Amino acid sequence: MTITPAVAAGGRRRRVALIAILGFTGVSAVVSGALLVAAPDGSLLQADPGVFADTPFGDWRVPGLLLAALVGGGYLATGVWQWRRLPWARGLAIFAGAGLVVFELAELATIGFQPLEAVFAAVGIAVVYANWVYNRGNCMAYQFGVTLWLAPWTWAPYEVKRGSCNCA
Repeated sequence: MTITPAVAAGGRRRRVALIAILGFTGVSAVVSGALLVAAPDGSLLQADPGVFADTPFGDWRVPGLLLAALVGGGYLATGVWQWRRLPWARGLAIFAGAGLVVFELAELATIGFQPLEAVFAAVGIAVVYANWVYNRGNCMAYQFGVTLWLAPWTWAPYEVKRGSCNCA
């Protein structure tokens, strides 16, 4: 396949958009998590502490820590990984996007529906989609994603031949 300037520019725009989404989501999660830890009653974010009535959590402190560390830290690390064009960056983004969806599903199961759950689950799905579909068949991200999905059902990991694709 010949890469034209228009194709290269489109890929660059997608990469910059992805890094922006990862950064914004990561910073939002770190700030929100820190505010929940600082005021475990949820007052700084106007979060209702009553949602924890039938849960293992007494207040917002532990959920805030999990939000800041897992989602915030994961998305910021993934954004830096993408920005520096390190190996497996797109595979890591697929993993982070899927992780955000799982985090939001766990939140839904624990405290019930909150509108931001749907928004951030959609962000996670968009990150997975952007890295999976746009690069399927010609990038290690797709192959890494296949490894993640097939690993529980196979004895050997999916083999990736060096130089077989370009993940930059």
